[in-house]
Amino acid sequence: MAEDFFLTKWAFLGMRWLYEVLTNENIVLTIIIATLTIRLLTVLGDIRSRKSSIKMAAIQPQLDKVKKKYANDPQKLNAESQKIMRENGASMFGGCLPMLITMPLFFIFIAAFRQWGNEMMVRLILTLDDNKEKGVELFQTFKFFWVNNLWMPDNGFSPVVPTAKEFFGTANNTLPKLLYFKEHPEALQRFVDLGFFVKNGDAYSLATLTDGLTANYNALMAPCAELYKGHNNGWFVFPVLAGVSTYFSSWIMQKNQPKTDATASTNKMMNWLMPIMSFVFCLQYNASFAVYWTFSNIFSLGTSLLINRSFAKKQAAVMEVSEK
Repeated sequence: MAEDFFLTKWAFLGMRWLYEVLTNENIVLTIIIATLTIRLLTVLGDIRSRKSSIKMAAIQPQLDKVKKKYANDPQKLNAESQKIMRENGASMFGGCLPMLITMPLFFIFIAAFRQWGNEMMVRLILTLDDNKEKGVELFQTFKFFWVNNLWMPDNGFSPVVPTAKEFFGTANNTLPKLLYFKEHPEALQRFVDLGFFVKNGDAYSLATLTDGLTANYNALMAPCAELYKGHNNGWFVFPVLAGVSTYFSSWIMQKNQPKTDATASTNKMMNWLMPIMSFVFCLQYNASFAVYWTFSNIFSLGTSLLINRSFAKKQAAVMEVSEK
């Protein structure tokens, strides 16, 4: 499963450490710190990409000459173009690098936030079973502005508390293998005692959903459900913000970079694909990921503007020399 991927585990464990040790269990502050950390790690790649773009701008007249000279010999054209780029330390796809890094990060953190959300639900259930008042206190920390529960989607059709069908559905069939249960085997037995898990030998699986199991789950979650009775979990705001911020972040990142036949179609596709993906996934997965992705895009937008301003004069000078 995606949660077993080592980069996903690294991302999840890092956020869990921030949540438990550094931010005093503040979910949003944890997300902001994690976002800043990731963006600081990737900003060097953005700067390298911009340097590569400037080098491409400098050799573009040479590439145009080679293209005209070997228009009828694609093999020779490719060889000569590669030679020019190699000699000048330029890369045709250097400007696309940040966008190519963005997509893997997107899926890694979707899985990481899904694992974190499952763990927080497990903690909530165990806390409610021990002490309903403390369970409600924990649940109230899941609220952020208009989103009543960060571990459910910011979606006008989403309930605040997951239904028994959602919790015991096929999408959660790997829940007994959650890292939290490996670290706290006693919690596995408590979920068996609650009737939520079934033990077969050394293996655990979700219990089959029945009317009785649904009633037990609803009774346990009732104190939390009562807090927002008649309310939905959100208003589609963060999915829209995630999609819009992804578009502008991509657009600013590609702005003023030299356009070539090889990169133009890739950039155009990515500039529309990622915003659409961001909106659709943030609409379906928990709002904590949508908050992370929106903040991530805003920080990326800011760093791209700073990088653009820093390199604008250098790029203008290069273009002036290349046109002479």
